[in-house]
Amino acid sequence: MIKENALSVTQLSDLIQSTLSREPLLKGLWVRGEITNFKRHSSGHLYFSLKDKETVIRAVMFRGNADKLRFRPEDGQDCFFRGYVSVYARETQLQFYVEEIEAAGLGAEALALEELKKKLTAKGYFDPSVKKGVPKLPAAVGVISSPTGAVIQDIQKVVWRRYPGMPILLYPSAVQGKEAADSLVRGLAAMDQAAVSVVILARGGGSAEDLSVFNREEIVEAIYRCTKPVISAVGHETDVTLADLAADLRAATPSMAAELSVPIKEELTALLSQQRERLSAALLRDLRLQRERLGRIQSSTVFVQSGRLLDPQRDRLSRIQEKMRERMFYLLSDTQNRLKHTVAKMEALSPLATLARGYAICRDASGRVIDDAAQVAVDQSIEVRLSKGSLSCRVEETDPAETPPI
Repeated sequence: MIKENALSVTQLSDLIQSTLSREPLLKGLWVRGEITNFKRHSSGHLYFSLKDKETVIRAVMFRGNADKLRFRPEDGQDCFFRGYVSVYARETQLQFYVEEIEAAGLGAEALALEELKKKLTAKGYFDPSVKKGVPKLPAAVGVISSPTGAVIQDIQKVVWRRYPGMPILLYPSAVQGKEAADSLVRGLAAMDQAAVSVVILARGGGSAEDLSVFNREEIVEAIYRCTKPVISAVGHETDVTLADLAADLRAATPSMAAELSVPIKEELTALLSQQRERLSAALLRDLRLQRERLGRIQSSTVFVQSGRLLDPQRDRLSRIQEKMRERMFYLLSDTQNRLKHTVAKMEALSPLATLARGYAICRDASGRVIDDAAQVAVDQSIEVRLSKGSLSCRVEETDPAETPPI
C-alpha cells in the first residue's frame, strides 16, 4: 500500500514548492548577506549567491526587479535583500528569489551616486583641464536660484558691496522637487546665451534629499556644456554634489560665490591708479633716455665736424666736374672737325660744284641727261643747265666720235 502511494520525483518537487509557497513566513523576508558568484545573464536576470560566515544560499533576481536597481551589484557587497523562498523545480534547488536590494554599509542612494560619479568621471566632466577661469572684471553676473529665498539677497548684497552698480541677471529656478532639474538645465542654457561673464548656480543648505537634484546627470552635462564659467554654491561647505565637481569653481556658500565672481571696485581703482603711475613713470624715464641719446648723437663728431667730413668729398666732386667739362669740350671740338670734313666732302661731290667750274648738264625734252652725242639728232631741241641759269638750244651738228676729257 505504501509503495502504491509513492510519489514521483516531479511530484515530490512540486509538493515541496507548493508547501513553501503557502508558508507566509517565507514571503517578504529581509535577509542580510554578502554577494558572491555574481552573474548578469544576457536576459537581464541576475544570478548570485548570498553568504555569511557559515552558510551559502543561491539567489536570483529577475529582470523586472533588476532594472529598478539604482546601483550595480558586485561581488563582496554587504546588502539587505527582500524576497521569498522557493525551489527551482528542475533541480529541486532551494533558492531565494530577490525582489529588492539595499546596501547595508553604504545606502542604495550612495551607491547609485558613486556609480554615476564614476560614469561622469570617465566622460571627462570633472577633468581639471576643462575648467574655465573666472574673469577678473565681469561685464555682468548671472545667478540661477530661487527668486524668493535669501540666497539671491545675499548674493546681491555682497556683489554690490564689492562692486557697486555691477549688473546682476537672475534666472528664477526651482532648486528642489520634481521640476527643479529641468528648470536648472533651462537656466544654464539661458545664461549661456545671456550677456553675462560668469554664472552662479546657488541654493541654501538642506538635507541630502533637498540637494539630490544637483547630483542629476543632466545638471552635470548642462554645466559641462555651458561656455560661461560656472561657480557652484550649493548647500553648506560640507555638502559636495556632482554639480560642485563639474563647476569651474566651487564656493562654500552663495556669499562666497559672490565674492569670487567680482573684484572690489575700490581695490581695482587703486590698482589701476598704481598701474597708470607706473606707466607714466616708465614713459618719462624712456623719454629722458631718448633725449640723452639724442644729445649724445648731436654732440658726436658726425654732427659737430660735418663740414670737415664733407670737404674731401666736395674736392673729389670738383675734380670730377672739371674732368667732365674737359671731356665735353674735347668731344665737341672733335665732332665739329668731323662735321667740317664731311661737309667739305659733300661739297666736292656736289653737281653744283662741278657746274661752278664751267661744266654743264644737257637734257632732252623728256628730262633725260645726255652724256653721248649719239643720243641726239640734228635739229633736236635740248636744255643746257649751267651753274647759273639754263639755255634752250637746237642741235646743228653732232660728232659721235669720242672726245678726250678736258
